[in-house]
Amino acid sequence: MNPYLQEYITLTREYHAQDGKPSSVAALYDLADELAKSDDLEAKKVLVDLYEQLGLYASAYDLFTKIITKPDRKQIKKLARLEEMSQSHGDRFALPRPLNEKEKKQRQDLLNTLPHFPYHPDPLATGSFVLGEAKLCPSCGKESNIYYDLMPYCIDNIENLCPFCIAIGLASKKFDAEFIQDAEWQGELNPEKDQLLFCQTPGYSSWQGEHWLSCCQDYCAYLGTVGTRELKTMGIAEQVLADYEAREEYQDIEEYLVKDGPLCGYLFRCLHCLKYQIWVDAD
Repeated sequence: MNPYLQEYITLTREYHAQDGKPSSVAALYDLADELAKSDDLEAKKVLVDLYEQLGLYASAYDLFTKIITKPDRKQIKKLARLEEMSQSHGDRFALPRPLNEKEKKQRQDLLNTLPHFPYHPDPLATGSFVLGEAKLCPSCGKESNIYYDLMPYCIDNIENLCPFCIAIGLASKKFDAEFIQDAEWQGELNPEKDQLLFCQTPGYSSWQGEHWLSCCQDYCAYLGTVGTRELKTMGIAEQVLADYEAREEYQDIEEYLVKDGPLCGYLFRCLHCLKYQIWVDAD
């Protein structure tokens, strides 16, 4: 067995044995970095499998098309599978690469430069805002290296909105746009809270569109995607899963709920009683 494959098998076993702990995910990404630097064909073959393991389907498909030469039936089947997953999932639902302590501090410092979104407190962590090359905000006309990675709900295809234009409602007003597809609410309507959520809060990436939860006569804060593993780590799985199944939506989800998977949980927390809730969406 070649050493690349041996290390991949070892780290994958550790990943499953540790139930996907951040350190095991980080080790897989470190191996991916190492393999990507190699020109060895065997390393590239292992890297394809590693990308697939991480959920980087577009990367896996792209690399596989470059290294495949005389495909046999097994390789053709693999190519078809990767192509399908690349088209449906791409790389956007990959396992997030854990941040080291230095990176965590840098991201917190970056977050502190953004406007505060009560209903979406860390849009950098959830991927709704991304840091990249400076781009022109179509709302204010100013350059920003942090911008909205999704598109609002409006007639025009609007990209790269800066955080401030969303926060103050300028982008919503200028493009007659909203950022949230749907939300639940019980009790007397509150136009001010609706305005803050739909027009001044960045949405999140999901399979079928945002569905925002509410509690205590207010909308909840969105915290990010979760699966059963993450809920158990937080010590809230029993309560959260029971509350969700009482909604009579998807049933018996505990075994199948995977962070950024085909059946994915979206975690919310009440701003007042601090209770956790999830919404579940499927591909």
